Amino acid sequence: MPKFSLIVLSKTDQQSTYDMNVECFDTFIKSAIKAKVDYEILLIESNKNSHYQYNVQHLKIITPKDAFSFHKFLNIGVSHANAEYYILSNNDVVFDINWLVETNNVLQHNPKLLSVSPLDPKANSLPKEALENNNYIVGYQIQKHLTGWCIVAHKKVFEAIKKLDERFGFYYADNDYAMQLQKYNIKHALVTNAIVHHLHGQSSVGDNKNKSFELPAKTPNYIIKENWTWVLNNKKMIEGLILFHDKWGSRKTIKIKLFLANTVSKLGLGYLNRFIITHS
Repeated sequence: MPKFSLIVLSKTDQQSTYDMNVECFDTFIKSAIKAKVDYEILLIESNKNSHYQYNVQHLKIITPKDAFSFHKFLNIGVSHANAEYYILSNNDVVFDINWLVETNNVLQHNPKLLSVSPLDPKANSLPKEALENNNYIVGYQIQKHLTGWCIVAHKKVFEAIKKLDERFGFYYADNDYAMQLQKYNIKHALVTNAIVHHLHGQSSVGDNKNKSFELPAKTPNYIIKENWTWVLNNKKMIEGLILFHDKWGSRKTIKIKLFLANTVSKLGLGYLNRFIITHS
């Protein structure tokens, strides 16, 4: 059976965060035992003064010296991991007892599927019929196929992309990962029976609070025209979106690149995607 490395990011500076970490670890361990797989847990702790102690088997705590950055800290976790699969996870998740059974079953029966995400029934916007009639659904759309708060990636993913782009400190990190997968023709899917509950907004790794600010000069016009208030009210999210477009191109350019990549992939020439989906 394969081994899974659960890589969890946290800033444990209060009891409620510690309790959330413990619930995350506990529910994961129960699911690993049910799935009869080997596992390890790597807690990437951004609170350098954390004094909390854990009574958790196979747990290693790593406290980087650097300031927190989502992709940087995940890369640190991956560099210390010793497993075939990496589970890149927020700490504000609760794993269903059968989620890893379902995930592992899909992965073992579909060896070309190297990256998957679980389903949070309360948050996913895919059609109910599609979720009920498929064990997994291939795709790269954020919050539909790909959930940035929990991704299971085979080590071959990192052999291809080398590492996550550390310029993405938090926002649009999942969008960048989705583009990387498509660039290297790596299949990703939502596993519809792998249930993980995301306790939205309770994670300690991001900060959504902003005072009023002036929109950056490079703010994409489309988010203003289409009134993307959830982005327009968050300076860091806007900065993440600007970085995303600086790297991959305008929305129109990205659409063209993905159309061309999808076309050649259907012809069995997906290896050409890396020359089509270019970035800065």
